[in-house]
Amino acid sequence: MTKKKFNKSQKGFTLVELSIVLVIIGLIISSVLVGQDLVKAAELRSIVTQYESFNAAVGAFRGKYNGVPGDVAGNTDFGFTGNGDGDGVLSVSTDLAADGAGDLGENVNFWNHLGSTGASLISGSYNAAAVTSATASDTLPKSKVGEYWGVFGSGSTNYFVVGVTGAASGAYLTTAVFTPLEAKGVDDKIDDGRPGRGIVQARGAHATDASLGTLNTCASSVTAELPDATSTYVTAASTTAATCTLRIRFNI
Repeated sequence: MTKKKFNKSQKGFTLVELSIVLVIIGLIISSVLVGQDLVKAAELRSIVTQYESFNAAVGAFRGKYNGVPGDVAGNTDFGFTGNGDGDGVLSVSTDLAADGAGDLGENVNFWNHLGSTGASLISGSYNAAAVTSATASDTLPKSKVGEYWGVFGSGSTNYFVVGVTGAASGAYLTTAVFTPLEAKGVDDKIDDGRPGRGIVQARGAHATDASLGTLNTCASSVTAELPDATSTYVTAASTTAATCTLRIRFNI
C-alpha cells in the first residue's frame, strides 16, 4: 500500500479570504432582511390604501343610492342581492326574512352591493353567499395582510375589520394578523396611534364574533371600559408575535 503524498504547496483559505467571505454572507443576509422589511411595509401601506378606497366607495354609494351598502333594500329597489332594514347600521345577522339564514346578513351583502354585481364601486365580484373559510374568497375582498376584509356594525357605528377567516351565524371569525408594532403603524397612518379609541381600534382574535374581541392581547394599560384612552400598543422589541386584528371605523 502506498501512502498518498500531499503537496505541501496546497494552502487553505487565508484569514483575509475568510473575512471577505463572511462579509459577503453578512451583506446577503442583510439584503434579505431589508427586502423582507420593505415587503412588510408595502403590505401595511396597502391596508391603508384599501381602507381609503373602500371608504370612498361607501361615500359614493351613499350619494347615489341614499343609504349604506348592505343596509339598503337592494334586492327590491336596485337589483342587488339581499335587502337591509335601512337603519344605517350593518347587522351581523339577518334583518329581513327574505335574506335567509343568519350568515346572509347586511355585513355580507355589503360587499355584493359595492362590487361588480352591485354598484361596481370596488373591484371584484362578491356573491353574498354564506361566509365560511372555504367560500370566503367568493364573498369577501382579500387583504394583503392576513386573510379577508369584513364589515360589521356595533351600536350606531360601522367598522371595517382586517383578519377575517370565516363566519358563523353571520358573525365574522377573526385571526390575529398584526404584531402590535405593525398595528400601531397602520393606526399612526390613519388615526392617533392609540389602540382603544378613534378611527382605528386594535383587538385580539375572536373565535365567535369579531365585534367582541378585546384589547388585552396587543395593548397595555387596558381598563375594563372601552374605548380606553390610556391604553398603548405593546411595541417592545421582544413582542414579535401577531396578536392583533384591526377594526377601522367608516370615516364618512
